[in-house]
Amino acid sequence: MWLLKKLCNNITNAIKKRVKDIDDDKAEIINYGLYLWIADIIKMTIILSTAYFLGVFRLTIVFILSFGLLRVFAGGSHAKTFWGCLFTNSAITFGSVYLSLLLSFIKPVVLILPIMPFCAAILYLYAPADHENKPIVSKKQKKKLKTAAYIVLILEYLISASITQNVFSNAIILSTLFVCLGMLPATYKIMGARHGNGL
Repeated sequence: MWLLKKLCNNITNAIKKRVKDIDDDKAEIINYGLYLWIADIIKMTIILSTAYFLGVFRLTIVFILSFGLLRVFAGGSHAKTFWGCLFTNSAITFGSVYLSLLLSFIKPVVLILPIMPFCAAILYLYAPADHENKPIVSKKQKKKLKTAAYIVLILEYLISASITQNVFSNAIILSTLFVCLGMLPATYKIMGARHGNGL
């Protein structure tokens, strides 16, 4: 998305002119951070606007919050382009939202029983799943993130089991499934993503 890159370059250059201690390496980090931040705002605006017009805004919010919270600690693969990321996020979000509606007659425990052991195993094997632009190199940090991911996973299942509306419970449960699917080596290959250690 050349327009977004141009905007980030202009902002970065303006910051460099006003702040003396910013060299090229720091400017590159600032530019990359700006790109991610602005791109995420645009993507969320598009997804939430679409959800509002489709009449699934609240359910989409629940899914995004649940998905995002676990993914912060568990990690996972990333699409390489803005449009690839938007398409993937939209497909996962709306696919899960409509699947939650479709399965609203099912009690949460029916979904939790098969999904929970799968997710627990994936977290054990692959969490935290980093990527080349944000590598995790500290063993201490890895241990903290893995522990936090397990805590969030358990809390989300407890919340989903206690909610009276199945459709919201389903959205939370499916969010954990898609986070864990995003951590699989096969998903990294499909997305063309790489781990921070170059594997």
